[in-house]
Amino acid sequence: MLAKAAAFLFLFYFIQDNALFQDVSAEAGIRAAHRGISEEISPDASGDGYLAAGSAWADYNGDGWVDLFVTGNLDPNVLYRNNGDGSFAVSEYSDMLSLPNIPSGGAAWADYDNDGWRDLYVLNMGPNRLFRNLAGAGFADVTLEAGVGDIGKSMAAAWADYDEDGHLDLYVANGSCAPACEVGDFSRSRDALYRGNGGGSFTDVSGLLGFEALLGAGSAVSWVDFDDDRDLDLYVVNDSRVNSLGNVLWRNDGKGCGGWCFHNASAASGAGVLTPGMGLATGDYDNDGDLDFYISNMPGPMALLENTGDGRFVDAGARAGLDYATGEAGGWGTGFFDYDNDGWLDLYLTATGIAPDPGPAGTLLPYPDMLYHNRGAGSFAAMSHALFSDGVYPAMGFSAADYNRDGRVDYLLTRWNEGPRLLQNRSYDAASNGWIAFEVQGGGMIARDAFGTRLRVVTDDGLAQARELRSGTSRGAGDELLLHFGLGDAAIKRVIVSWLNGDYHEYTNVLPNQRCLISWEEMRCEGQS
Repeated sequence: MLAKAAAFLFLFYFIQDNALFQDVSAEAGIRAAHRGISEEISPDASGDGYLAAGSAWADYNGDGWVDLFVTGNLDPNVLYRNNGDGSFAVSEYSDMLSLPNIPSGGAAWADYDNDGWRDLYVLNMGPNRLFRNLAGAGFADVTLEAGVGDIGKSMAAAWADYDEDGHLDLYVANGSCAPACEVGDFSRSRDALYRGNGGGSFTDVSGLLGFEALLGAGSAVSWVDFDDDRDLDLYVVNDSRVNSLGNVLWRNDGKGCGGWCFHNASAASGAGVLTPGMGLATGDYDNDGDLDFYISNMPGPMALLENTGDGRFVDAGARAGLDYATGEAGGWGTGFFDYDNDGWLDLYLTATGIAPDPGPAGTLLPYPDMLYHNRGAGSFAAMSHALFSDGVYPAMGFSAADYNRDGRVDYLLTRWNEGPRLLQNRSYDAASNGWIAFEVQGGGMIARDAFGTRLRVVTDDGLAQARELRSGTSRGAGDELLLHFGLGDAAIKRVIVSWLNGDYHEYTNVLPNQRCLISWEEMRCEGQS
């Protein structure tokens, strides 16, 4: 008995000392709650279920520290202010955003009015809400005048300037279990595309995308320049359990077509996979210069759509070791990030078990998440669960941020029917390897948030890493709007900035281990003039 106890204590302290990520929620002051029920609680489900758990990062008060907004589903939402010392406090403006009587499931920050302050779009079961940031001194509900109060069961949203007029546009993905999963009329859950008019208002231009392709039980969405022609295309992940439409990739073809031309490239590109899609990660996992897609779903194998560089995708999930098919678990929020700063994007996948006989608490059970380490040769290695988590639980939400500005990317999980958990990156490799991070700011006809700007960091070890600034990540979530690059022990040779209007800027003599601000006019780095 004593020998077993000693062995347990050794294992406990070994894990604590060697953990890649540590749950610091309590000491950081993150205590929000999450409460939800699934759609399929009983055969006579009324449609009250909402499979959503959101979080989004942004510096709302301009003090240089990224803040956090979390949705509670049936519990109130909470806005946390970053104190700059590793801890958070509930913002004095949190009550304005709490929506205690409205189920909230996701959020997306963006400076929609180009005034230098990031505003907040909250996804709900029912009318969504847009809150204008009052220069860091509160928020005003501007939903009615903006015209973006979508009334579906919203699962995800993403901002971008698809027509490059300097005003951000918005896509909203709505789930099709409305009012219940036995859907009789898919039109009640149509996705929506809103064009920014300037002056704070939007126009519903969903007709540019037709009708049928907007009815696919949307789960996740991201604007991404998949064909590198310097305009933003749109990728929507759909849940095929409800409507067997498949995922949809819209290629942006520019002016015309009664306002703007979007071509459905789903079939021709190979991106129109038919899966019960839940979450989406975008990133250049193989460092070949183009952006790839990872799609979580339940309960079948996950898909890694590798961009071949010629407008097509192939599923490399099995070859890369990312398919994760157990037959008893579902994948939800997911994201690429370089947790060890070695120059290769790693991957996190949240997961839950599926109850065979759902009860009043819903159908989601504790199940191990997955953290995959990128081995740099087109494949990943699954990390030991004990090294990145404090237990097994039902996790759905995921978003990433370097909240303490130490050069190591941390992440937030939302546990279903529990609440958010902040995981601090304590990887020794991440601390010893170099890094560089960039904020991007547009100007002129480029929207201030400059979504779609692509950065390439070329290092003297032969790597050329690409990142694209994007809104809409994971599933109803928003990562910190920062482009982070791990460097290993390499030195930076060049930083190349590719703007959406086709212009390029190049910078040399950039030192590692600092944050830089890239604006239309210049690049300014901490510690460098």
